[in-house]
Amino acid sequence: MTGSVVSPVLVGRDDEIAVLRAAYERARAGGPSTVLVGGEAGIGKSRLVATATGELPGDPLVLSGGCLELGSEGAPYVPFVAVLRDLVRRLGRDRVAALLPPGGAALGDLLPDLGPAPARYGPARLLEEMLTLLARAAEARPVVVLVEDLHWADASSREMFAYLARNLAGAAVLLVGTVRTGELAARHPNRRTLAELARGGAVAHVVLGPLEPRHVTALLAAVDGRPPDPARSVRVHRRSGGNPLFVEALSTAGETPPGDLRTLLLARVTDLPDPAREALEAMAVAGAELDDDLVRAVAGGPARELGDALGDLTERELVVARENGYAIRHDLIREAVYDALPPPRRRRMHARYAAALAERAPADPTAPADPTAPADPTVSATALAQHWTAAGEFERALPAAWRAAERAGRQNAYDEQLHLLGLVLEHWPKVPEPAEAIGAGRTDVLERAATAAFNAGRSGAGVAYGTAALDEVDPAVEPERAARLLGLRGRLQSRIDGGGRDDLRRAVALAPPGASRELRARLLSALAFVEFMALDLDDCRGHATQALDIADRLGDDALRAPALLVLGALHGTDGDLDQAASAFAEARRAADAAGDAYMFLTTFQWESTFLCDAGRYEEAVELARTGQSAAGRLGQARSRGSMLANARAVPLLFLGRWDEALHVVDEALALAPPPLYVAYLRLIAADIAHRRGQSELGGTLLRQITEFAVHTVGAAEAKAWLALLRLARALDEDDLDAADHIVGEHLATAPDAWPPQETARLAVLGARVQRARRGAAPRNRRVQAETAERLADLARMLGSVRTSTPVLDAFRLTFRALTGSGGLPAHDAAAAAWRDLGNRHETAAVLAEAAAVALASNNRPGARSRLREARAIAADLGAAPLRARIDDLAARGRLTDAEGGTPDHAFGLTPRELDVLRLLAGGRTNQQIAAELFISANTVATHVTRILTKLGAASRTQAAAKARESGLLDGPP
Repeated sequence: MTGSVVSPVLVGRDDEIAVLRAAYERARAGGPSTVLVGGEAGIGKSRLVATATGELPGDPLVLSGGCLELGSEGAPYVPFVAVLRDLVRRLGRDRVAALLPPGGAALGDLLPDLGPAPARYGPARLLEEMLTLLARAAEARPVVVLVEDLHWADASSREMFAYLARNLAGAAVLLVGTVRTGELAARHPNRRTLAELARGGAVAHVVLGPLEPRHVTALLAAVDGRPPDPARSVRVHRRSGGNPLFVEALSTAGETPPGDLRTLLLARVTDLPDPAREALEAMAVAGAELDDDLVRAVAGGPARELGDALGDLTERELVVARENGYAIRHDLIREAVYDALPPPRRRRMHARYAAALAERAPADPTAPADPTAPADPTVSATALAQHWTAAGEFERALPAAWRAAERAGRQNAYDEQLHLLGLVLEHWPKVPEPAEAIGAGRTDVLERAATAAFNAGRSGAGVAYGTAALDEVDPAVEPERAARLLGLRGRLQSRIDGGGRDDLRRAVALAPPGASRELRARLLSALAFVEFMALDLDDCRGHATQALDIADRLGDDALRAPALLVLGALHGTDGDLDQAASAFAEARRAADAAGDAYMFLTTFQWESTFLCDAGRYEEAVELARTGQSAAGRLGQARSRGSMLANARAVPLLFLGRWDEALHVVDEALALAPPPLYVAYLRLIAADIAHRRGQSELGGTLLRQITEFAVHTVGAAEAKAWLALLRLARALDEDDLDAADHIVGEHLATAPDAWPPQETARLAVLGARVQRARRGAAPRNRRVQAETAERLADLARMLGSVRTSTPVLDAFRLTFRALTGSGGLPAHDAAAAAWRDLGNRHETAAVLAEAAAVALASNNRPGARSRLREARAIAADLGAAPLRARIDDLAARGRLTDAEGGTPDHAFGLTPRELDVLRLLAGGRTNQQIAAELFISANTVATHVTRILTKLGAASRTQAAAKARESGLLDGPP
């Protein structure tokens, strides 16, 4: 079999090539341009991209790199190392170095040719330098960056690709990634990243499907070099499913090809001479491009035989020759060859490859690499660990994984560092003297793993590693180490559910003033942070002040930033926004100077939250938006970025920009943030669903949030919001017993456990519940007495809130209007306060209550004007329950003109009343309706009474008849 099996032309992909060309032209014009090319294995993704980029005008500089299946979890930045090497080869080292910032480039850590890297640098520096390098290279000629096999991307490469896709606007750079569809599990992080990119407007998508029969015919003709046989083309199309790789393989398989297509690919290997087959197996085991020396080292055999073997493989188009060596033409061929290797032979070849790499790798992992080596030191260290592991040589795999983890940590590649440290711990019991092999004990490895998990945002894994390390430490013997581990575990737990206080208190106790000042300051700040989140403000203030005092004496910005952050939050809680803004600004400066991206971004989040609490909603939105952009730039879109999304969406909720808020929430949730952040984001969505009357969606979200809250120790603010949503839902459904129960459940504890704004909202909602209870039983003395007592308790609770902000003042005015004797002026003052803040939903709600007061005093013009404004707001917001209440009030007050709120032939029935009416018309009893709608029978009876009144019906039968005549039962339930 010596004839060609590769088509000399690309067939059937004209539309897809046009998409790539259009994206390139957008990039040349300075627009952001990224293309994702997807499709099943063998469908022709690489061939498409190679053909398209080879035909682009303007002589673009095409740089490429590929992700590796083997070691993809542990080797950071693999494809971008290849891109850098490609760039240096094309432009020369000096030209590339001139494009980099002076004073040492962090990219030197990826490619030592670029010079020594700084001793330490932040996680964003590599991203920023790669962006700058590509943009400057594109000033001379357009650049195309191709990253193949993104489905295998390591976490750092995944992050860099997404970062470039978001930030390359303005540079003449086309970014292209190829993705094998069907390769990733549903929850794989690469799937999330690709989904995030898919939502970006600047990302074009090319999905390669199977070739049509006519294209298979053309492909066979091109391969065979003669006119096609129609009958054969039909058979090949049916057999191959239109997959080009399989079409090419079937083109030489004869009329009786082997059973499955993988076997078909192997059929091209079975008749190879031994040297050629061994060389192919060596490349399959390596999983990467190999030069002649490495192929010989793994496969064995004399140089002349190897040269003949590589020539044979190239001629048969199983292997392609590249500038630096040889690679198997397609991953499916590599996988088929690798899987067919007997396990003992596979292990021996892995061991040979690892030994060959070990000879080339520098003894010091931070030393410059041998310029003749085909791989950089990072990949070599990780590859050594992976290949020694595959060979079963754990005594050699253990130190290799340890060295690779050290280097990954230096590069801030924390996901990869965590994976490699996990490999060290996995091999630990398999090695006779593991501590001697790596020069560190198991506790050291566990502590580093917990730290890497903290940096990678993998809090659950971090808690597990931290707990395992603490189990091996005696606090009496090593108090500072125990304190450090307790502090780390407490901070990790805080990220999961807002807890961690007990660990941090123990840690501070183990690090008294005479201990390491740096450790004590860090622990005090962490404890103050968690205490603030738990609203333990007195202890929080003392601990933050102590931490800042130590940090100032040490002159350490890294320690000053978290202390200043907490003190800024305390100023905000006290209502002193000027001092808060000053402290936040100083914390932001200190965090930036210290390279602490997490704390830097948190200052945006917290300051935005306090601006929102003060009713400065537009400012809060813009500050959070700025923080979100910074989170994307710093590679923290998933962690800090998701909480900044929350800080941005909350004021949007209050401004009534609900679609915009939900868009922000959906984008953040798509990144799969930690559970606590998910809960906050879902709370926003649930609140909007409630205000829109989307009861089913709101109920689903509330169940999800409740499930989280039940198993969570902290998260006081989230639990407060959840309770208020449950209360508002019960009130809207006229389930007044449940609503009052929720009020009573939190009345005593809210002032101490809840933020001031949530406490004030509880007071207002509680007052509305008591008014509704009184209205439902006007002659019931027991109810009147209970509501009077409850209102007095609510007043005392609200009085305990000492903070004063415009939002809290609006709540206080609303509470006084609901409970006092100020009448219409008091309601108008409350409505004006909400109107000035821009909180449209609350404005409309208070206006509706003011209209009810006006009607009670027979002030019909006053009621009509207030209802008119309220209804316009509710209609514009799409706030169905609020609009139904307004229409109900208009109907009962006989304010039936269009401006005053005509109930649109629905007789002013609320959505819940319509639900009851449908079941009533179906012949259900009150008990049956209660069971079906999950409400009490008393609540159903109240609904039925109101339905009869609104319809002007004397009986249930008359109500059902009138409902049918009016078409009330025609719509969907």
